[in-house]
Amino acid sequence: MIMGKNTLMKASLTEINTKPVETDEDFEERSKTWVFSPFLEKIISLLRGNVSLVFSNGDLSEVKAILDLEVRESPAKSGMIAPKDVFVPAGSTGLDPK
Repeated sequence: MIMGKNTLMKASLTEINTKPVETDEDFEERSKTWVFSPFLEKIISLLRGNVSLVFSNGDLSEVKAILDLEVRESPAKSGMIAPKDVFVPAGSTGLDPK
C-alpha cells in the first residue's frame, strides 16, 4: 500500500501528464510511452483540502480495515461539528468566563 499527501500527488501527477521535452533527463524513456490523460487532470483538480490518495494491489476491503484500525480522534477545534451529541448541564462549571 502506498499513500501520498495531496501536494506531492499534485506535483507527481502534473509531471507525469506533462509532455516530455528534450532537456529532461528521462526524455528518451518517457517520450516512447507518454500519452496525455484528461482523467489525471480531473484527479488533480479534486486534490484540495485534507485529501490523501491510497494505491494498492490488494483487496480494498483489507485496505479499509487497516485504515480503520489506525483512526485516531483529534482534539476539537473552533467551528468543527461534533461527531457525537454533546450536552453540558446547566450550572457552575468552575471555569472562569474568559
